[in-house]
Amino acid sequence: MLGCGFPWEGIHGEGERLVQPGSLTDVCGGVLTGLSGVLTSPEYPNNYPNNAECRWVIRAAGPATVKLVFVDFQVEGSADCTYDYVAVLGVPGPTRGHHYCGRARPPTLVSRGHELQVVFKSDFNIGGRGFKAYYFSGECQEVYTAVRGNFSSPQYPSSYPNNVRCHWTIRLPPGYRVKVFFLDLELEGPNSLTKTCDFDHLAAFDGASEEAPLLGSWCGRHLPPPVTSSRNQLLLLLHADRSTSRRGFSVAYIGGQRGRRGRVCWRGR
Repeated sequence: MLGCGFPWEGIHGEGERLVQPGSLTDVCGGVLTGLSGVLTSPEYPNNYPNNAECRWVIRAAGPATVKLVFVDFQVEGSADCTYDYVAVLGVPGPTRGHHYCGRARPPTLVSRGHELQVVFKSDFNIGGRGFKAYYFSGECQEVYTAVRGNFSSPQYPSSYPNNVRCHWTIRLPPGYRVKVFFLDLELEGPNSLTKTCDFDHLAAFDGASEEAPLLGSWCGRHLPPPVTSSRNQLLLLLHADRSTSRRGFSVAYIGGQRGRRGRVCWRGR
C-alpha cells in the first residue's frame, strides 16, 4: 500500500530541405522534423553576421505540438525589436508572431498546431552572440496533468532513437507533490574511465525546467529508487547521443497532498 490506502499495484508500466533529426543546426534556415534538436543563430557562440535572415520551420508528426526552449539569448536590443530580432510564429498570440531582442531569454513557447516557425534577422551593424534553443515534438515532449499516470521513452520497449533530447513535465495543481517510480531502465552505460553518465542519461529535476534542483541522473541498467518533488511540478529529461541506444525507460507517477498531520497522502485516483 502506498500512503492513504491506495494500492501501488494499480500503477503499471506500459516525432523542401530536411535537417538531420536532432542535429546541431547552424544552417541558416531549413525544415526540422526530428523528435528533438538544437537551433542556433549563424556562427554561434561567436557573434552572428550582419545582414542575416534565416527561417526555420519545425514540424511535428501528426497532431503533436512543438515546444521551443531558449537556453542562451543575446541579440541587439531596441525598443520595438526593429533592428535585430528573433520572431516565433505559430504560437498563441499576435498573428505577426512574438518578436524578441536584447539579453532576456524568451519564455518557453508551444505551438498552436503541429508547426512552429523561427525567424532570425540582423541589420547592417551591431550584433551579439545570438541564441541557442532546444526544440521538442511529438512523444519527445509531453505535459501530464492527471494526478496519476505512466509513460515511457520513445519507441519503448524497442530502442529509443539516437541523438534526441526529450522532456516530460508532470504539472499538478498547487499544493500537490509528485512521486515518480521507475518500472524499467536500460540506457547506454557510464563512461568506462570516469564511471559517470557522460553519454545517454535520464535526469529528474525538482520543478518545470533544467534550472530546477537536480533530483538525480542515471544511466545503464540500475533501477533508481523513487524520486519526489518538493512542489507540484517535476521534469524528466532523456538525453541520447549519436550512437548506442538501449530499451529506454518506463515510469509511473502519483500526486499527493499533505494531510492534517503533515503526512503526504498519495492519491491513487
